Amino acid sequence: MRFPGTQLRMAAVFSGLFLASAVCGASPQQERGRRDMPQPVRPSVDRPSPGASRADTPREMSGPVSAERAGRMGGHPGPRMRETDPRPTDLAPRVTSVNLYPGTRVVVPPAWNRCEVFPTGRYWRDRDIMAEIQWLSRRGFVPVTPIGLGVDEISDYVMLPAGWRAYGVSVPAGGTVQVEVQHSNLGWFRLMLVDKWGRPGPGMLQAAIAHQPVMVTYKNPGKEATAVYVIVDDPAWWSDARNPYRLVVRRDWDPAKVDLSGVKMVAGLWGASPSVSAEFRGPSLTGPAVYPR
Repeated sequence: MRFPGTQLRMAAVFSGLFLASAVCGASPQQERGRRDMPQPVRPSVDRPSPGASRADTPREMSGPVSAERAGRMGGHPGPRMRETDPRPTDLAPRVTSVNLYPGTRVVVPPAWNRCEVFPTGRYWRDRDIMAEIQWLSRRGFVPVTPIGLGVDEISDYVMLPAGWRAYGVSVPAGGTVQVEVQHSNLGWFRLMLVDKWGRPGPGMLQAAIAHQPVMVTYKNPGKEATAVYVIVDDPAWWSDARNPYRLVVRRDWDPAKVDLSGVKMVAGLWGASPSVSAEFRGPSLTGPAVYPR
């Protein structure tokens, strides 16, 4: 037998549960199942870094390279060669082609304007012979006059209208050589010291940072004999056949006791072109220029 009060209480309980379910939206079991369900994840796309798409491939330099030049480099890339005339237009006429000495691959250095006022520090910086050498090396070899092992003094003058001339000196391992230019108008001259690639190499820092040096010193820091190159720069063309400069070479070794015959003077971007105007003097050599062997 059921009592009316009991039925009313049960009806009230079910009504309360129904209302609670409607307010909460789901039972605790349903809510737990919903939270445990994995949420969808948006697929990600790997984006390459900004530098990844730019491969570090070296750019090829235009211009032909002869088989002789490639063999001499021996796989060495050498300096970065300039493709256009790097000389300022107010100091030198623009050049698009360079001549070669007949029957050779040696270039004829092009003209610079003659310096008519005393050169300043800015002028020497703008007259960048090293940059010119890099540019000329695209067309052929840069002319150099080798200095014989027994030569300690040279009388000569610069190439005209270029206004400079280069000489090569052999130096044994650990040896020191000093080169000085002498002239009555010395304030218009300077010397530069470079390696076979036409740039200051090891042991040449002091000469490279000096202001308008007229004397350079080089001590070979390597374990093998090598060749270094001295450039005489005379932008006002003070030196000529009647008034040549004197290039004095001082060595701390006895040339008669040190064998430097294996040193290659014609190397890198340099090509042999002995100066026909030079006169070499030494303990056992005096007279007109001859090719030192």
